[in-house]
Amino acid sequence: MDRKRHATIAEIARLAGVGTATVDRVLHNRGTVRETTRQRVEQARAAIESGAPMSPRARPWRLKVLLPELAGSSTEHLGRCLQACGERGNATVECVFARKMEPAALARKLRACAGQGIDAVAFQALEDPRVHDAVDFLHGARIPGLALLSGLANPNIIATVGIDNRAAGRTAGFLMGRFTRQAGRVAIVTAGSLYRLHEDREMGFRAALRAGFPHIGESIVLNGEDDGTRNFTVVSEALARYPDLVGIYNVGGGHEGVVRALKEAGVVGELVHIGHNFSQETRSYLLDGSMDIVLHLDMHNVAEHAVEAMVAHLEQRQRDPGFLPIGIVTRENTTGLAFS
Repeated sequence: MDRKRHATIAEIARLAGVGTATVDRVLHNRGTVRETTRQRVEQARAAIESGAPMSPRARPWRLKVLLPELAGSSTEHLGRCLQACGERGNATVECVFARKMEPAALARKLRACAGQGIDAVAFQALEDPRVHDAVDFLHGARIPGLALLSGLANPNIIATVGIDNRAAGRTAGFLMGRFTRQAGRVAIVTAGSLYRLHEDREMGFRAALRAGFPHIGESIVLNGEDDGTRNFTVVSEALARYPDLVGIYNVGGGHEGVVRALKEAGVVGELVHIGHNFSQETRSYLLDGSMDIVLHLDMHNVAEHAVEAMVAHLEQRQRDPGFLPIGIVTRENTTGLAFS
């Protein structure tokens, strides 16, 4: 039986192009090392121990990812998954965070990628002229951009990695229609018009209800700005104002605010509550009955497709990531399911 070969510190340092002290810090988790350097060391060790070539290039592709800060556990998990993808293959991934729902801040961080040696950048897109202008600027600097989760109507975006959000909304609408028993209205909790994914989910949801469920009347829109505190306020007000509310569909984040409003109003279990992103938080809501359905997107899958799409583009290989699958989670199938 072949035994696994163990790379020496000197071998790893030589292949990674770093000092032996840096390798020692990475392998033994001592001191602070830049994330991209750590990824390069891990790539070198894996290449030596597997016998595979590390990279066809003199250096790995340098990829940067911009994610919204304070956007919840699923976004934080996506960042960790993306950086884990940088430990293998021929790319390093650096994740940074921009202020949530602020197009000017995102545009500044996109423009700042020029002149940094960045080969490609991925970001959760905000539909705003300043973001479009920043993408065009990077295109002129030969830095391709990829949209994560939420798309951007810009010809210089090489791809969008995520689900078919219109289909996700239709799925939520179908489930809402099937789960509700009595006639009434439903509330759609959204974050406004900056994320195309929110608009697409809302449109799909409305279309499914119109097509198959006439017992559901008006769909009211509550702008919670993707924030738990704001969601609590708008949902509490809606519950007080509309006694015939039979369901709530949250197209974005801030689930804790919706749940708190339902609990304080004493209507948990009386309304159908559907949301997105399976996490420790939403798992607890499913189990205590304050959520009924979570539409699930595997963030490991997102990370792998995003990195592969950027590298394929840089290496001039055709690679269409397509739409990723949507999972449906209830309290009955949470056991053993990995968080997104």
